[in-house]
Amino acid sequence: MFGCLKSVAAAAAHGLLFFGACGAAFAQSYPAAPVHWIVPFPAGSGTDVMTRAIAQPLSISLGKPVIVENRAGANTLVGLEAAARAAADGYTMVTTVFGSVIVNPFMYRKLPYDPQRDFEPVSLFARVPLMLVVNEPSPVKSLSEFVAYARARPGKLNFGSSGVGHPFYLAMEMFKQRTRTDIVHVPYKGTSQATQDLAAGRLDVMFNAPVDALALIKAGKLRALATATRQRLPSLPDVPTFEEAGMPDFNIASWMAVMVPAGTPKEIVARLNREIVKAVNSPELSKFYANLDMLPATNTPEEFAQLIQRETEAWGPLIKSLGISLE
Repeated sequence: MFGCLKSVAAAAAHGLLFFGACGAAFAQSYPAAPVHWIVPFPAGSGTDVMTRAIAQPLSISLGKPVIVENRAGANTLVGLEAAARAAADGYTMVTTVFGSVIVNPFMYRKLPYDPQRDFEPVSLFARVPLMLVVNEPSPVKSLSEFVAYARARPGKLNFGSSGVGHPFYLAMEMFKQRTRTDIVHVPYKGTSQATQDLAAGRLDVMFNAPVDALALIKAGKLRALATATRQRLPSLPDVPTFEEAGMPDFNIASWMAVMVPAGTPKEIVARLNREIVKAVNSPELSKFYANLDMLPATNTPEEFAQLIQRETEAWGPLIKSLGISLE
């Protein structure tokens, strides 16, 4: 590697294309130092917990420590900006989520990063299934009953979420468009408080994740009407999917993924992809995913890039139609 670096001046003087050889040599020696993995959420959050679970086997397979750094703030902008400005050498990774990659570009007038220009996709590592939930005293028992109930009460029902632009909020806005219903948004600082208010009857409905609502469903305080997944969730085998309940093509899931700064050598991106896929699909982590009611998910860097493009095209018009604009 050092010999390759010393040849830079000579190669430049002779107009030689040495960069490919240097990149290959660098990739072969990678990693030679600890890898830093930025999480744009607080320690202890679901995203942080999942990241740390994967970082542990990744440290073993890479042969160097993978150090998780929490850089929370400004709806993931703080962490993503730090990662975008990091050296493209494979020693900085960042956890990205649906909101930071798909939603933020349409919401912020001055976004300090460009998801498609400033980053290289590596792989998904989890999908977070969504489901439509009401409180137990609600008179509706099914998705079709809820749609009829809401249509008969325009502007009278409310729903909660962690705020404008949150996946739960966007899922409800898409639901409202599909069902031609008028349900009023009540923003919260976090999903936990909204879930508790739903159980207490201060909210009528919301989209939620099993990790947040399952205990209250099992306790009989909440009722799940349908899951926005292709298959029923193992933890809720009696709850139909939206398609089974009469609303096809309503498959919505938030996701968690890994990206690295743009320009990171492709050999390193491929190595990280292989090791993350191996960790996610390992028997050791399967129970961990099940306990959190998250779905293991991986893809190639090319498939991840295509997913970003598809979801940007699918969600962009909806977000624009809502007129959301943040500084």
